[in-house]
Amino acid sequence: MNKSKGMKAASKFFGLLLCMLLMQTAFAAENQNQLTVDFTNQGNMNASPITTSPTIEQSTYVAGTATTENPNAGDSSTENQAIEVPPADKPVTGGTVVNKVSPSYYSTYLVAGSGTTFTVSFTNSGNDTLTLNPKLVATPNSVNTINESWITLSPASATISPGSIQYFTIDINIPRDTSGGEYQSNIAFNDELIPNSTDYVNLLQLYISVQALPKLELQTTYISDTVEAGKQYEYAMKIKNVADEDITLDPKVNRYMYNSYNDFALSNDAIEISAPSILRAGEIADLIIRVPVPETATGTYNGYIEMNVDGKANDGSVPQIGLSFTAREQPVVPYVKTFSTTNSDQITIEVSADTYSSDMGLRTSPKKEDPSFELNLKYNSNPVDMTLVKTTQNINIYTGGYYYPVWVIDNSSIYQNNGKHYVETYTVPGAIGDWELTILPKNTESFGCAVTVGDPI
Repeated sequence: MNKSKGMKAASKFFGLLLCMLLMQTAFAAENQNQLTVDFTNQGNMNASPITTSPTIEQSTYVAGTATTENPNAGDSSTENQAIEVPPADKPVTGGTVVNKVSPSYYSTYLVAGSGTTFTVSFTNSGNDTLTLNPKLVATPNSVNTINESWITLSPASATISPGSIQYFTIDINIPRDTSGGEYQSNIAFNDELIPNSTDYVNLLQLYISVQALPKLELQTTYISDTVEAGKQYEYAMKIKNVADEDITLDPKVNRYMYNSYNDFALSNDAIEISAPSILRAGEIADLIIRVPVPETATGTYNGYIEMNVDGKANDGSVPQIGLSFTAREQPVVPYVKTFSTTNSDQITIEVSADTYSSDMGLRTSPKKEDPSFELNLKYNSNPVDMTLVKTTQNINIYTGGYYYPVWVIDNSSIYQNNGKHYVETYTVPGAIGDWELTILPKNTESFGCAVTVGDPI
C-alpha cells in the first residue's frame, strides 16, 4: 500500500470513531432529559408530572443531607449533588406532615376511684395552620379500651399556627367500680390518617393499669399446718365484705400439681368449705374449712381457695386462701446419744423443742398437742432411773393487730402468740463410765438435747 492510500484509510477510521462517540453522547443526554418524578400530585391522574434531575426516591427521610451519583460521570452540575432532607421531627409520609407530640407515650398505675393529671405539647411542624380537636380513639387489638368518661381534655379544641406549640391538660379519673386490668387507647389530635391506613398520624399512646378496689378482706390469706394421716382437721376464719354493695360467694378449691414427690391422695372435692352465699356490704362472717386427711397420706398438699366473688374472674380485688398441709408420721425409732464421764458429778439432761403456730391459730379441731419425749438412760449398759425436776414453757405474746386485721380482733383474741419453747429437765447421780441416752419425740418436728456434768451454769 502506498503512502497516499494509507492516509485515506486512517482518515476514514478516525471519522467513523468520532461519529460513534457523538452518537453515544447524544443518547445519554436524551435519557437524562427524560427522568421525571411526581411528588406533589401522587394519586391525581390528571396532574402534570414535574420533571426533575436527578431522580430521588422520597420514601424515607432523616435529618441532614443526602447525595446521589448521576449516571453521567464527569458532569459537575449533578455529580454528588446535596439534597436537603426534612428534619427528623417532621418526617413526610405520602405528603402528610407528622407533627411533634410530647410525650408521645404515657402510662400510669391507678387504683380505682383515684386519678392523675399530666400535660402534653403539640408542635405544628408543617406550613399550614391546624385546627386541633383531640379525641380518644381505640387502639387496634386492644383487650381493654379506655372509657371516654375517664378522660377530660383541656382545651377541647385549639387553632395552632405553623411553628407554634399548644399545650393540653389531660385529666384521668377512674370510677370506683372499675375492674382491674390493663387498659389502652390513643389520643388523636386531628383527623390526619397514615396513607392507605385507618391509623392516626398525630397521636399520644395512653396506657392505664388499674387496680380494682378490694371487695373482700380475709383474716389471713394462708393456712399451713402439719397433720396426721387418718384425722380430720377444721379451721375457722373471718371474712369481711369491704365493697360498696352486696357480693355473692362460691368458694372452690384448686390444687397445685408441682409437688410430684408426694402422695397425699386428697382430691379438691374432699375439702369442705362453709361460707354464706351472699355477704352484705360491710358484713363480717365465718368461713369454715374441713380437711379429711387420707389414711395413706404422705408428703404435702398445696392448693388454694378461689372465692369466685359475683361469679366473675378474679381481677385482683379478691384475695385467695393458700393451703399447705404436710402429713407427719410419729417416729417409732428413738434418737440415740452416747457420752462418757470422767468424774462422779451430777448429770443434768435437758430436752427442748420449739413449736410454731403454722396454722395461725385457726385450727379448731383436733386440739394441737404439746411436744413430749420418752427418755431412757443406761450406764455401762444398765438402765438408770431419771428424775424429772423441771418443765418450762416460754411463750411470746403479741397484742391485737399483729397478725390479723383490726376488724377481726375482739376481747377474746386481743392476745396472740406465734410459738412456744418447751424444756424438760432431768437429773441423775453421776459416775465414771459410758452412758447411752435414747429420746423418742412426739408432736414435734425438731428438738434439742443438752447434757451437763456438774452444776449447771
